[in-house]
Amino acid sequence: MNAHLQSDAGKSSRLAQTRRRFLQLSGATLAGVALSNCRRNLSDVGSSGGSSGDPNTLRLYSWSGYSDDAFIQGFTDATGIQVVIDIFDSNETMLAKMQAGGGSAYSILYPSDYMVQEMIGLEMLTELDQSRLEGLDTLLDNFKDPSYDANNTHSVPYAWGTTGLVYNSTQLTPAPEDWEYLWDNQDELSRKLTLFNDVREVLGAVLRSLGYSYNATDPDEIEEAYEKLLELKPAIAPLPQMVGATSCSVATC
Repeated sequence: MNAHLQSDAGKSSRLAQTRRRFLQLSGATLAGVALSNCRRNLSDVGSSGGSSGDPNTLRLYSWSGYSDDAFIQGFTDATGIQVVIDIFDSNETMLAKMQAGGGSAYSILYPSDYMVQEMIGLEMLTELDQSRLEGLDTLLDNFKDPSYDANNTHSVPYAWGTTGLVYNSTQLTPAPEDWEYLWDNQDELSRKLTLFNDVREVLGAVLRSLGYSYNATDPDEIEEAYEKLLELKPAIAPLPQMVGATSCSVATC
């Protein structure tokens, strides 16, 4: 299972946190997570600790908490193949590493749906041999032909979830009932509020608070959501400061 990475792809790997980059990343498709098969760089550019060519090692690039240790050990016991799992904290971090030549190190990636679509467009993913995959017939109907990867040609859905507000019920009364609560109570929540470091999740929440689609692509709607998010920025504290605090935060349930 190899991945073709264009030789000039690394030019776009810098993830500067600018307004322009924020708006570029905010165009969304369906929300979810997909298991994706990454092809090796044809120029065989390796990375530190890479396992290219080693038939006894399977390398995964994944989110934290996505792999069960007992399952991994069972796989190793049954096959003799060692599994090495590296962790990324955002889809954009993962993409940048792949574009920098990291595709030679991994057989399996766990990108979110919109990133699967982007990587397909960049010709970074190979088509799956579905005749060798069991269980595809058990997928829910809405995941059998997703808009981001027609007929699951390059990926298999692995997990999905929703995003909501997590809060301390002993400190916040009445309880939050919608996203607008963050803006209506900004003074009370100041420096006790944190948000995901995830542009899709955060911007999606703001778009919904404005009555727009989570998957909005209209530049005016995205601009409006961005401006609204800036209003909340003074109240947001970095996540490390929130330990033990009476906080309200956006989290995946």
